[in-house]
Amino acid sequence: MSIQIPIPQDFGDQEPDILRPPIDPNEFGDAEVIIDSVNNSNESLFGTNNRNLILGLDRNDRIEGRGDQDTIFSGKGEDSVYGNNDDDWISGDQGNDYLLGNQGSDTVRGGLGNDSIHGGKGNDLVRGEEGNDLVDGDRGFDNVRGGIGDDTLYGGGDDDLVHGEEDNDLVFGNRGNDTVRGGSGDDTAFGGKGDDLVEGGLGNDILRGGRGNDSVIGGEGDDLVLGNRGNDTVRGGSGNDTVYGGRGDDLIEGGLGKDLLEGGRGADIFHFEFFEDETFTFDGTQEFGFDTLNSFVPVDSGVDTLTDFTPGEDKIRLDANSFDELIGVDGNFDPDEFTTLADFAQNPDANLVYDSDQGLMYYIDENGNAIEFIQLDPNLDIGPDDFETI
Repeated sequence: MSIQIPIPQDFGDQEPDILRPPIDPNEFGDAEVIIDSVNNSNESLFGTNNRNLILGLDRNDRIEGRGDQDTIFSGKGEDSVYGNNDDDWISGDQGNDYLLGNQGSDTVRGGLGNDSIHGGKGNDLVRGEEGNDLVDGDRGFDNVRGGIGDDTLYGGGDDDLVHGEEDNDLVFGNRGNDTVRGGSGDDTAFGGKGDDLVEGGLGNDILRGGRGNDSVIGGEGDDLVLGNRGNDTVRGGSGNDTVYGGRGDDLIEGGLGKDLLEGGRGADIFHFEFFEDETFTFDGTQEFGFDTLNSFVPVDSGVDTLTDFTPGEDKIRLDANSFDELIGVDGNFDPDEFTTLADFAQNPDANLVYDSDQGLMYYIDENGNAIEFIQLDPNLDIGPDDFETI
């Protein structure tokens, strides 16, 4: 018997074998074969208790596996497909399909059309493929992928990998310690509960960690990055980003571009890493806690604006490798290297100078170059105790 059914070849960034069916429909061996009839009516197809290969062909079918490691091709049409208690492989093909892996560690792919795809119980691989799909991993440690189209993805209750892949996706990690990636396109991604990694990738993304101690990273594009609750690490990546730490003691980095950073509640650390020919702008509005500005600034970088620095509460942290002229014999910040002047033109005798009239902070490097690197409010009562080096 010869039945020619195409096996999908577009596996995204997965290894090729992951999305291949366990039963080749053209070489099905000892599997029981159940095929849709050739009339024009819609069909209900049911597998046996054995290993099944079920082919739905072109109508709006209802297919139930019922067997041991079933392989199901729903075919064209708007189909409803249900796996059973074992590890099933389900392909929706064309049409707007409803696909459920059910129990077991299943592989479920939507194919063409706007599909509703659910892994069910078990550690599943579920992928929307083409179309604007709803993809839900449900229970288990799931690998949830959108493919092409504007997809909505849910990780479910355990530690899941949720990846929007192409186009503009809405991605939720939900419970568990999830890895949530937007991929290409302008994505909106939420970590949910648990200690999550949330990454935007390409595009102008909206990213939020949720509860837990999350890492939220913007990637390329002009992103909105929010840590929310917990002690989070939030980074803007490249682009002109808006980065909020939220509640908790957060580590906040703008990355490349002109960024707006806000710490929120908690004792936050603001880390700036600059690269040659790049300009960074900091505009923070921390409301609570004791914040630390951590600045790593070479010659010819931009001036960072710190709008709410409170001497005696907040700290300016400087990288010892970049600000080596400020390091004393004990390896720590030398308080004698700081001074305050009403006019920077007064020829300072220290290497870290606060111009109180202008509110500008200068660093004098080993070559005598005066580098403006922080814009503060003028006339602050700043002293050596407001600085530290690492």
